[in-house]
Amino acid sequence: MRDHDAALENAIREVAAVLGDALVRLLFPDPPVRQVDFTETESPDGTAG
Repeated sequence: MRDHDAALENAIREVAAVLGDALVRLLFPDPPVRQVDFTETESPDGTAG
């Protein structure tokens, strides 16, 4: 009986992980945008110096 409980608990964890992943994909359909790092001589607004 103990083996059955362990298998059931493992299956529940796997289903919860799949459902959690699906929920995150529904809430955040687009991947996050990477932050751009600028060097010291380069600026996004063109006022480097």
